[in-house]
Amino acid sequence: MGFEQITTVPIKLVYMPDPYELVETVIDEIGKSLKNIQFEKAPIPIFGDEADTTHFTQYIAKDPKVSALVVLGGDGTNRLVARYSRKIPLFSISAGTNNVFADNIEPTICGMALGYFINGWVKKDQVLERKKVLRIFQENAEKGIALVDVVLLDKKEIGARAVWDSSLVKFVVVTQTDSMKTGLSAIVDRVIKISSQDHYGGYVFPSRSGRMVSVAIAPGLVQKIGIGEWGYLQENQSLPINHTEGIIALDGERELPVRSGENWTVLLDKNGPVKANIKQIMEQVR
Repeated sequence: MGFEQITTVPIKLVYMPDPYELVETVIDEIGKSLKNIQFEKAPIPIFGDEADTTHFTQYIAKDPKVSALVVLGGDGTNRLVARYSRKIPLFSISAGTNNVFADNIEPTICGMALGYFINGWVKKDQVLERKKVLRIFQENAEKGIALVDVVLLDKKEIGARAVWDSSLVKFVVVTQTDSMKTGLSAIVDRVIKISSQDHYGGYVFPSRSGRMVSVAIAPGLVQKIGIGEWGYLQENQSLPINHTEGIIALDGERELPVRSGENWTVLLDKNGPVKANIKQIMEQVR
């Protein structure tokens, strides 16, 4: 808890319970030494899957007194949180398979930044950023969001694991790219550089006859993929998914089946979750 040595006011830390009671184990070990922190377990059901994250975020979002939400996970976990976090600032620490949205940062530094933020030692309008999202629609009904990438896969079955085979990718659209990160967004990174602050996204239609590039799909996994048509996606612009059938993957996780004759679109929206710029917080405090 990096912010224990920084906070000057009592803090209530509401945590998401888990089947193994990991947080309780930590509290038993060091809880008594953290004088300014009151721990409270959220009264939500536990399933040991992504439903826990969803239920916890929905529970927290109802409390107007919540100052920040710490997220440990990858793009998929942050996506679940972002769908219900409203305007609560996210302090996201990368701890997943794909970690483009989350910060690759030492947790102690995140704890210090959180303490500075909660105590008002920084100007919030200078350290909080509204992030872009991709909204997925079937006809006029929204079916989900993605923080980093939406991918159409040449598959029929839905699975929960990350995508490892780039040859299945028929279409990929992103909010941002990062040459230092792995994942399917790395396909677009080979032709377009897009920061999280840019007011546009980008897309690529892979083609076996296109220019072949090497892409880091996952840690230790580099594959060749051909670049076909590519371009930019502006804010509030929609792209149709004009394919017969497949599976739409949101931030690397397969979720939505697309069937022949259905009309699907992807929209770039600037009104995504609010995320704390941890580096900016640490640089402001002297």
